[in-house]
Amino acid sequence: MKNLFKLYNVFILLLVLLFVGLNYIYKKEEINFNKIKLQKLTNNAKKINQYFSLNKAFIFSLRDILTNNLQINELSHPSYNEINEKEDTYHILCVLDNIESSLNGIGNIQEIDLDTVHEIHSVLYLKPLFKTILNSNHDIKWVYYTSAKNFIYIAPSKEVWKKEFLSNIYKKEFWIDTIPSNNLGKELILTKLYKDPAGKGYLTTLSLPVMNADKFMGTLSIDIGVETLNKMLNNDILRASTYLVNENNLIIASNNFFGIDDVLSPNANTIELSIFDDKLKLIYVENKKEKIVSIIKNSIAQVLLLIFILFIIYILCYLLILNKKVKKLANRDSLTSLLNRRAMRIESKKLLNIANRYNQDTSLLLLDIDLFKNVNDTYGHNLGDVTIKEVARVLSKNARESDLVSRYGGEEFLIMLSNSNINSAYTLAERIRKEISELKIGDTNLKITISIGCTEYKRDEKLDSFINRVDLLLYKAKDQGRNQTIKG
Repeated sequence: MKNLFKLYNVFILLLVLLFVGLNYIYKKEEINFNKIKLQKLTNNAKKINQYFSLNKAFIFSLRDILTNNLQINELSHPSYNEINEKEDTYHILCVLDNIESSLNGIGNIQEIDLDTVHEIHSVLYLKPLFKTILNSNHDIKWVYYTSAKNFIYIAPSKEVWKKEFLSNIYKKEFWIDTIPSNNLGKELILTKLYKDPAGKGYLTTLSLPVMNADKFMGTLSIDIGVETLNKMLNNDILRASTYLVNENNLIIASNNFFGIDDVLSPNANTIELSIFDDKLKLIYVENKKEKIVSIIKNSIAQVLLLIFILFIIYILCYLLILNKKVKKLANRDSLTSLLNRRAMRIESKKLLNIANRYNQDTSLLLLDIDLFKNVNDTYGHNLGDVTIKEVARVLSKNARESDLVSRYGGEEFLIMLSNSNINSAYTLAERIRKEISELKIGDTNLKITISIGCTEYKRDEKLDSFINRVDLLLYKAKDQGRNQTIKG
């Protein structure tokens, strides 16, 4: 055995030396990995930032053109002559180079005021820029202007909308969050994800308020499909999860699965890059397993060495586990797997030392199965063993990890409760006693009961004195008729 321990020490020394060497190699490769990762992440952030910046330029160009149009007197657009009325709404359908657009408003044509008419003419002149935006490679789903005077101009669209539908648009986030009362800085707003009612999937909207001589006119909006953003994240960013989130950490896009209202909580394994005027964050969530695999692939020789070391560790662990199992068998009751009497006394002394050192309450329960001899005599020893195991199961189920549970004698069980006063110990004892009285043993009608002694530890008291006191309480419980808990 001595030689074995010497060999064991040699193995440990070799493992330490190998670990130091591999750790140096791993750290060096990890630095290189992180450098490449940050470079690729930065490039990805620039790409996404450029995408949103160009869309921002689109929407600001729309605003500038519209603002200029609003200041031109007697502006007239030929498409206005095609205005039609339907019930309590009016609409204009336009086509420019195969791109359809529509203007829908609430109200009666004859009752539209001159300012609204002028605004409609001004908006219709946005058609060429709408076409440019939709023909860009940005896969824009919708471009539209929503007026404070209850009309909407949108492309691509040839729909004639009902009043109810138009009214509901003014309840959407892109409008509510953009209007000056909720957007004091009159800034560009990016909404959270929502499902497009027209069937174009999940979208997020860039929306900008339009002012004319300090008067709020409406909002210009561009709808971006989440699929477009997801594709921008689905690159070779070192096999990790990347997320695009808004200011509230709501996920806008990812190369991983996510729900429409999912919130990403950054942690130690994430890298954040703020983009698009801090309205968005690109978050990299590192996959440690994939990172290790990538580093190992870049150092094959070290990987082979690591496999060898892991094999050695496995063997050593196997020996340690085997040794632990032997100890466990020596300390456990073979029938119930609870601590045996010898192990219970050893562990109890340790627990009492802690109780004395930190002045913790400790309680003791001594339990005995009532008239157990009758069970063996009537039903046989096999059912007696089943009874013992069922009682042990109930004790283990109700005990905490910090408690000690043992089979102290044939049908006697001892439980030491750490950090527990006599009142909580008594409550536990009664719960155990009632649960055991309801046990069904095998296919028999056998009903068993237990008697319990319950007491609390006195500071610096010896273990034998502690057990003797609880033993007297157990006998008192039996003398008074069994199936009860006596505390004292």
